[in-house]
Amino acid sequence: MAMKWTATGMRLVLGIIFLGHGISKLIGGIGNTADWFVALGLPGFLAYMIAMLELVCGTMMILGLLTRLSAVGFIAVMIGAIVTVKLPAGLLGNNGSPGYELDLALMALAAYFIASKEIGVGVDSLLAARDGDAELAAAASERSVSSQTSSAA
Repeated sequence: MAMKWTATGMRLVLGIIFLGHGISKLIGGIGNTADWFVALGLPGFLAYMIAMLELVCGTMMILGLLTRLSAVGFIAVMIGAIVTVKLPAGLLGNNGSPGYELDLALMALAAYFIASKEIGVGVDSLLAARDGDAELAAAASERSVSSQTSSAA
């Protein structure tokens, strides 16, 4: 039970962080973010795609909806950030440039949700419980029919 609530908390934190980053891209002016991407040698449209991924997947992670798929998106974004921006600054950063330690931590947290069966309380777990209950009901029904058939024979 404690693991379920721990996973829920971790999922909420991860979702809030990415949702916050998506919102900050919009508030700061997505055009400014696109210009910054271009200055880095990246296509400007990538800023829009990343902001959308952070907004949508952040929200889905908070809701616990398509948790594993959202985690895959987060890992892709973090790998991109490390390779294109943060790698030269090193793990902890240098000369005022941030390092990639936070990116690695967020990747590890996202990887947990890809690999673990426990994703906490959310839409995914409610759907899984509902499907599991349907399977249990079907199995019980089959046992009931089977026992009635063997009793009749």
